[in-house]
Amino acid sequence: MSYCPGCGAKAPPAARFCPECGSALTPSAQAFQAVGAADELRPVTALFADVVGSTSLGERLSPDEVKALVGECVTRMSRAVEEYGGHVQAYMGDGICALFGVPTAHEDDPDRAARAALRILTVVDEYAADIRAAWEIEDFNVRVGINSGQTAVGLVGAADPGQVAVGDATNVAARLQSAAEPGTIAVGEATARRLGQRFQLGPVGAISVKGRDEPVEVWRLLGLRDASRSPETPFVGRATELALLENAIEDLAAGRGQGLLLVGETGIGKTRLLGELRTVNGDGATWLEGRCLSYGGPASWPFIEILRDWLGLEEGEPEIAVRTKARAKLGGLGLTRELAGLGRLLGVVLAEADEEALSPADAYAAWLEALTAQKPVVLAVDDAHWANPSTRVLAENLLDLTDRAPLLLVVAMRPDPDSEGWALRLKMLADYAHRATQLAIGPLDDDESRELLEVLLPAGLDESSRDEIVRRAEGNPLYLEELLQVLVEGGDLGQQAQWTVSLLSVSRLSPELQALLVARIDLLPDPARRLVQIAAVIGRSFSRALLATVAGQAVLDDALRALLRADILREQRRYPEPEYGFRHNLFQEAALSTLTPARKRELYGRVAAAFEGLYARSLDDRLEQVAHYHAQAGDSGRAIGYLERAAAAAEARGAVEQGQALWERVQRLASRTGDPDAERRAGERLAARAR
Repeated sequence: MSYCPGCGAKAPPAARFCPECGSALTPSAQAFQAVGAADELRPVTALFADVVGSTSLGERLSPDEVKALVGECVTRMSRAVEEYGGHVQAYMGDGICALFGVPTAHEDDPDRAARAALRILTVVDEYAADIRAAWEIEDFNVRVGINSGQTAVGLVGAADPGQVAVGDATNVAARLQSAAEPGTIAVGEATARRLGQRFQLGPVGAISVKGRDEPVEVWRLLGLRDASRSPETPFVGRATELALLENAIEDLAAGRGQGLLLVGETGIGKTRLLGELRTVNGDGATWLEGRCLSYGGPASWPFIEILRDWLGLEEGEPEIAVRTKARAKLGGLGLTRELAGLGRLLGVVLAEADEEALSPADAYAAWLEALTAQKPVVLAVDDAHWANPSTRVLAENLLDLTDRAPLLLVVAMRPDPDSEGWALRLKMLADYAHRATQLAIGPLDDDESRELLEVLLPAGLDESSRDEIVRRAEGNPLYLEELLQVLVEGGDLGQQAQWTVSLLSVSRLSPELQALLVARIDLLPDPARRLVQIAAVIGRSFSRALLATVAGQAVLDDALRALLRADILREQRRYPEPEYGFRHNLFQEAALSTLTPARKRELYGRVAAAFEGLYARSLDDRLEQVAHYHAQAGDSGRAIGYLERAAAAAEARGAVEQGQALWERVQRLASRTGDPDAERRAGERLAARAR
């Protein structure tokens, strides 16, 4: 007879899984359980789109004709969703339900949904024009609803199960779509907060939603904002980095071309430093800037964006207008052989290709060289970790230009060794080391973080909360801002004492911060994603032995290497036994946020059982830690027992204050979980101490 490490129940000798709680009992079963599909809680943006006017078609056409026409419209809407990385979860006759963030989260899922919705309006408007011309039906249109929030994601179905997302966020998105005017996009408040800086929104007001006590605030999505942006976060610290930027501009003014790499983690300030570089530059050089797209986009997109901005082209402009502007401005620089190649980048015919025509990459370099003959040029490419191969190749082609012209090529990226941007970095540092400078952007120190917090600070924040925000942000400006935003909106920073026994959920992350971190985790192979959830349950740091006991050795090695390569975990020491830890505490919180309550309790139970077995001989030194695991697993009896042992041990060694604090925790936990005997014992010990 064997015993389950999760719940302690007896299990038959040949059993692979516990008959009571389902925990794995053998290494192979543990491996299966670690990588198996499980329900999760995930940040999702839902988009509902519904065709309006299909009933008018039914009055004039046969059912099969209506099906063909409406089906074509639905297909076009689906393509718009897929263009921006969304997933159509369900087709509803003349509408669709699409999800962004399932099966893989992206840090900009609300942006993707908004762009997809705007694209849907465009394609349906074009299709409606054909309907009007063919059938004189005027009311053919579409209405769209978008909302974001935490949802439960998992498989449903029998023969062919599919992944679905269920929760308040999707329900509200469906209601928003129903309430939207034809030809408009209704956006929920949570999504509107995420989109406000990059999209134009107009207030609609509050609407009543079935099943909700409170009305829902609604906004109308009108379009994209102007791409030009001004820094919003105050510039704090970074004296060394700023001096390097100033030197780069001075060298450029002296006619020296060069490459500059800005490398740093998400939120560390790469884009902010680009803004400072633009400020330092002033009018000294022509500023050109483009951004790689997280959802791919056209080949060489950031360079196309830069060229379009320089030409003054508007989105959706007629081809004849594009050709006219391009030929006029490029002709003013004396460019003729370059027209055919640049036209190919723009997607228009500026000149017929012949033997004299240059390739798009060479034509682009020639255009930039012509600009540098008038004035030095700064060409900045942001988010190069999302670059596609054609973008990398074109950027590499421009490196030669730094040898002969006053061009400063600035590339900002995250440290992602598998990305095309990283390959560009290696090329720049290896072949153009004489002209390349890398600026590795590290975290702010505590004093700089406090200075930033002072600027952003709402009135009345106490010193302990300031310390907590600075500690948890660990020098990342974006993390600091988002943690502060949670506090401003009424969120609780949570209990952060080591191994605090609490049945409360993990501290809330802001939606943006959660999306950023979960998106990083979603890039991992599935076994590594499961392993990081187990690691998050164990704690900020943990031994390899404990991780292997809970997860199973079969999946450990490859998954652990993937987490180390992704820089989500870091090796802390190898001797006397290997230990690892989360690179940032918020990665641990993000991994925990994806666990359903039932899955979280089950994992805490497995960790508690493994911990007791692994550290049986030294458990007296780890009583608070194992109490924490049992409390989170819902086993308050064991948690209280371990806490009482810890309190007695503290008193025995003369640690009076620690003993009192532990008895207070016993009392709180017993009161919360309905254990009058334990509550009485703790009260008696505290009363005796008070006397």
